[in-house]
Amino acid sequence: MMTMMQINPKYATTILTLANALSERYIPFTLNVIWDGLQIRFPWNDGDIVCHSGSYGHDDGNVESMGCPWDEDDVTCLNLDEAIDGIEKWYAELGA
Repeated sequence: MMTMMQINPKYATTILTLANALSERYIPFTLNVIWDGLQIRFPWNDGDIVCHSGSYGHDDGNVESMGCPWDEDDVTCLNLDEAIDGIEKWYAELGA
């Protein structure tokens, strides 16, 4: 099992910034440890957003999404603004 000491602070900061933005918008999610980073999952589907050493864009402070409506090629690299906007629109389309 991985501990917080093994999580890369850069990856954690990226995901926690996104998590804070989602919380401010009252968008539900769960936060999980994945490898040396963090994962945000959504209760309404299997989509997720991650930032860890194996995710696309991790060195640039970006996140990788998978299983989200905007993922044309199954996996998408997004900056934080794109991720927040996409999740906010997706959640609104659910009628929430």
